[in-house]
Amino acid sequence: MVAKKKVVKKKVVRKRSPVKKSVARKIPVRPKRRVRATKRKINLVLRNLIIFVVLAVLSSLLYSVSNSLMYQEFFLFLSWILGFVALAFLISLLVLLIFKSMKR
Repeated sequence: MVAKKKVVKKKVVRKRSPVKKSVARKIPVRPKRRVRATKRKINLVLRNLIIFVVLAVLSSLLYSVSNSLMYQEFFLFLSWILGFVALAFLISLLVLLIFKSMKR
């Protein structure tokens, strides 16, 4: 007969892992880009402002002239949209003019 060996279970001791500390990442600092108010940008914004103001006025004139309710609602909506776009170009023109005056 074969003698049976007695199996002894060993306790496994787990080592505690050290607490991982968060390491701050170094983010490269980019140099600040200066916004330049060039004559080309000012002319572009001024041209777009004039175009959208003319389109908004034309749309509001067509709103007042049209007889159909569908056309009136369409031209009213179109004049509102074009007016807000023209307002955005006016604000950007003012910002560019302020930048230009601060440069001097």
